[in-house]
Amino acid sequence: MNRYIYLDNNATTRCDEEVLNAMLPYLNEQYGNPSSTYSFGKEIKEEIIKARKNVAELLNATEREIIFTSCASESNVTAIMNAVRNFPNKKHIITTKVEHASIIETMKYLESIGYEITYLSVDNLGRINIAEIEKAITDNTCLISVMMANNEIGNIYPIKEIAKIAKKYNILFHCDAVQAIGKVKIDVEELGVDTLSLSGHKIHAPKGIGVLYVKSGIPFTPLIFGHQEKNRRGGTENVPYIIGLGKAVELILNDDYKSNEKLKELRDYMEVEIEKNIEDIMIYGDLENRLPNTSSIAFRGVKAEELLLMLESFNIFVSTGSACNSEIAEPSHVLTACNADLQNYSPIRISLGKYNTKEEIDTFVKSLINIVNMIRKRG
Repeated sequence: MNRYIYLDNNATTRCDEEVLNAMLPYLNEQYGNPSSTYSFGKEIKEEIIKARKNVAELLNATEREIIFTSCASESNVTAIMNAVRNFPNKKHIITTKVEHASIIETMKYLESIGYEITYLSVDNLGRINIAEIEKAITDNTCLISVMMANNEIGNIYPIKEIAKIAKKYNILFHCDAVQAIGKVKIDVEELGVDTLSLSGHKIHAPKGIGVLYVKSGIPFTPLIFGHQEKNRRGGTENVPYIIGLGKAVELILNDDYKSNEKLKELRDYMEVEIEKNIEDIMIYGDLENRLPNTSSIAFRGVKAEELLLMLESFNIFVSTGSACNSEIAEPSHVLTACNADLQNYSPIRISLGKYNTKEEIDTFVKSLINIVNMIRKRG
């Protein structure tokens, strides 16, 4: 067993050993620039092509539709700003109150320069009312942006149905699929999205590599200009990380999502054990339609921050929500949107990964029971 128990895989994942080994030659031996005309660079370019093929296969896209970026936040901002630039006379965007910070903060910026943003509400389980999307559309709408799966509560959203609405009104549709990738099968053709983003470090590739899918035929203006990525994203390619991402995607393709069944079994086992041994708890989100690895769980009268710190003293690591907002002393915007009773039920987020074991979960649950009982007795 590891010296620590890491249960925060929605924040980031450990780099897979096979991914690391695939990357290493491109950090020292094969360091050529893939844009070079000589063989030392061209050989490396071939490896980038292989990585792009893997990503395209995972999404059921064409290689031309895959753009490598520095991260999913860059991909999200690029997709949003592309829509804004392509429809300069349309000043309305529809999104939700539970999006990732990179989406929300970009929307705030656009509001500051005159755009109207509709932030769709969710119900107490964090679910979207699709009818509200169609009601919000105006002749001025240039973009709809909705995440595929929520990073805090794990809800999976009806992207295919939303894309149909967008297409009906000839509106671009962007989907942040960062938390879904590797956990939910994604077929961009079946979904009907125009742009979609993902991140390497959520699927056991390194931090610092992302992808933007742009459907063929969609007008596209780069966020960063340059000749790389077929003139769609400037900057010398991050070769080792692209190779690492390609390998991580290859592992998902080879596994065919079977490991997610084990993750769900482990997550469900954990929740049952917690419910059996701790009274008065709350599990947030749509329990019938969520990611297989995610649990947002609260214990009446127990502050999440205190629980997190005490678990850390046992070398057990969970989170209180999105890692992107961990240093902001504000309630979770996702749970606030769900009208959660955060005063009495302050949740921790437990997100499992492929390296977690039943033994680790048993140790975590035992520690959790002792800590919650101690806090409650102390009053």
